[in-house]
Amino acid sequence: MLKAVTYILENNAGVQALVGNKTVDGLEAYHKVYPVVAPIEEKDKYVVCKISGKTNLARNCDYTYQIDVASYATSYDEVTSLNAAVISALEGQASGTVNGVAFGSLTFSNEIDGFDVDRRLFIKITTFNGIAD
Repeated sequence: MLKAVTYILENNAGVQALVGNKTVDGLEAYHKVYPVVAPIEEKDKYVVCKISGKTNLARNCDYTYQIDVASYATSYDEVTSLNAAVISALEGQASGTVNGVAFGSLTFSNEIDGFDVDRRLFIKITTFNGIAD
C-alpha cells in the first residue's frame, strides 16, 4: 500500500508543483515524497508517508490500511496548500493496480497540525483509510 501511495504522490502534478524534485550534483535525482522518513538534509516542502495501521478484514481477504501523510513546509500557508494537494491526489485516485499494488480508493479520515522544532517546519499530518491486498 505504501508503495502505491508514494507513487501516486510522486506522479501527481499538483503535489510536484509544490515540492519539486531533489537535486543532486545539479541533476534532478528523485521526487521529494518519502516512505517513513525524510533524509536529515531535507530542508523545505516535502511529504512523508507511513502505514500507521493495518487490519485484516477476514481470513484470506484484503487489508484495511490507515496511512498517515505528513506535509512539511516553512510557512503555515505553504503547508496548508501542500496538504490540500495531497488530499486531492489521494482521494482522486481511482481503484485499480498502482505501481504493482492492487489498490482500493483512499478516503480522508483526519488532519492535525504540528511543528517540527528541529527542522523548523510546519507540519500537517493527514490520515487516510483504504483497502489493498
